[in-house]
Amino acid sequence: MYILDIDEIRSIAVSIGSMTSNPDEQFERLNFTLYKKYRIDLPKGLKKASLEKFKDIISSPLVYERAVNSILKRKIIEGENKITIKNPKALYRIGILSFREPIKLDLIVEGSVGNFFAVGCNFNGTWTVKGHSENGLADKGYSGKIVVDGFATELAGQNNQAREDSDGVDILVRRGCMERAMGQARGGSLITFGAGYNSGLYMSGGVLLNLGAPGKSFGPGMVGGAIYSPQGTTVGEGATIRDITKKDYQVILSVLKKFQTELDIKGLDNFSPENHVLYITNNGNCEEYDFKNFIKISAHN
Repeated sequence: MYILDIDEIRSIAVSIGSMTSNPDEQFERLNFTLYKKYRIDLPKGLKKASLEKFKDIISSPLVYERAVNSILKRKIIEGENKITIKNPKALYRIGILSFREPIKLDLIVEGSVGNFFAVGCNFNGTWTVKGHSENGLADKGYSGKIVVDGFATELAGQNNQAREDSDGVDILVRRGCMERAMGQARGGSLITFGAGYNSGLYMSGGVLLNLGAPGKSFGPGMVGGAIYSPQGTTVGEGATIRDITKKDYQVILSVLKKFQTELDIKGLDNFSPENHVLYITNNGNCEEYDFKNFIKISAHN
């Protein structure tokens, strides 16, 4: 397993910043050191962008984002398929690797990630965030399995994709999502223990399974896909509430099976309209879930 400690990159940058305040020299020294240690090159345009946006090279998030993603990509190309990231400190836009074909990678992030973690992700394996995730988790993701141990803020699973060669990303958020979870989703699935206002906004595909407190105004403008949530969940304009059918039990079953190990689900093998109670363990707590008390939210047609 390869371990990438982002504090090591920060230490390199701070050391260079203590030697010179000249941005051109800082960038050249930083690039030289990163190439020597990690065999990556930062594009020259990053210097201009950092100065324009943050007035600095050494503390620019753009530098760290690009460095981290470049190191990850280099290691994957070299054949590494198990990576741990330490000290993310809510750094934005990491895990953006831009591979056209799915890669094999298990990734563990020891801490919280900032906005747009795993954008456009396309992988086989499991990525685990041992903390929280900010806006845009797995935005435009194509394939993969993601577990967030904490909360996800707005737009978790936004634009979750589906195309001929992928079904979208499957996501588990253990502490719950804030507003607009699975907004504009076309595929994939999201299991969450609580979802906020306007979740399922403009959905055209995929599945949102909310196992937490009933939400408000779910599914406004949705034209496809399915939302399953406890009774008491309200819907937005364009969505309607339906009873769960035998076919819906099969859909829920297929989604839960993807995280059967992570949630230690009991009763799943016999799950049906006749056997509608499951025992799900999340964050060490085992709870009973009776799906007779759930509703389906879908497009009004």
